Parts: sequence; C-alpha cells; structure tokens
Amino acid sequence: MERTRRDLLARAGATLTAAGSVGVVGCLDFAAGDGPQGPEGTPETLACEDDEFVRLAQPFEGDVEGTLVETDETTFELSSEGNSETYGQSLRLVLRNTGDEPGTALGRHAYSIQRETASGWLDVRGSPAGESVDLPRSEETLDSSGAYSWSIDLDEASISSAVPDLDLTVCPPLGPGTHRFVYWGIVDAPPLGTQFELIG
Repeated sequence: MERTRRDLLARAGATLTAAGSVGVVGCLDFAAGDGPQGPEGTPETLACEDDEFVRLAQPFEGDVEGTLVETDETTFELSSEGNSETYGQSLRLVLRNTGDEPGTALGRHAYSIQRETASGWLDVRGSPAGESVDLPRSEETLDSSGAYSWSIDLDEASISSAVPDLDLTVCPPLGPGTHRFVYWGIVDAPPLGTQFELIG
C-alpha cells in the first residue's frame, strides 16, 4: 500500500499531538500536589501534630530593626530580591558590611525563618527528636564589603536541610502568608529582618 506525503505528515502530526498531550497531562499531574499545604493567612499559632517536634526558640530579644543596623564600628545591611516569593522558588538574600571597618558576626546560620501568627512570630523549623536544639554560631570577622549570601528554596525539605549537621524539620507545612528572614548574629547590634509573602 502506498502512502502519500500527506498521509505521512498527518500521521506524524497525530503522533506529536498525542505525545504533547501526554507531556502536558504528566506536568499537570506533577503540579497538582505542589504549593504550600500549611495554614493560610495569619494562623492563631503554628501547631504540629508530631508530639516529638520541638520548635526552635527565638534566639533574640526585642524588635527586629529593619534591614540596616549600626554597631560601634560599622554598618550592616540586609537585602533581598523581592517581598513576594512563590512556594518552591529561591529566597535570595545578602547581608553585607557596608561600613569602613570590620564587624563581628556569628556565622551564616545565625538566622530564623519565621511565620507571622496571632500569637507572634514563630520559627517554622524545629527538632523532630523530642528536645530543643540550638543553631550553630561562632564569631567571625566580616571586613568592609564582606558578606554572607543565602539562596534558600522555599519548600520544607530545603529549609530543613539548610543547616548542615543539624536535624531539623518544618512543621506544620509551609502555608501562604507573611514570613520573615531574621539575621540575629551581628554582635552588639539588634537583629535585621526582611518580610516576604509566601504564595502558592
């Protein structure tokens, strides 16, 4: 049986259309469970069903001073790419010594990722081992223009594993609402913070 060029093109087009449909369906199936699954808006508090979960305590007192603080020697500034971030995308931040003199910080892991609740700001992370843990900290000198930078994917697994050698988990799951990144490790200075809305 002879096949014309038109028949072959029609068959190829049907095959490509079918393959494209399968690809789209696969993507839709994959994406169906994506997105923040935790409480929306401003919850009363962050409740975790795991009885062994112990939430990280807030390691600082007083208010977060915004994105700029001064020490006796220098100035530090915290900057972020935006104030609205999609679940699963990267939260990118830089803490920089913008003054002329060195300053002292407690390392790149001296930060909190907090969720706004009716009972105050609470860290989204905690220990699944039934006991409280402390984030690592060690004094480091940041010279003028010295910086820490972070790129943290906004999903539970990435946030939990961002601190090496420390078993953390996020509970409850992240939900759409107001969050903030707080760096509390500038010695002799209040913490810096920047808020962002987590969206689906």
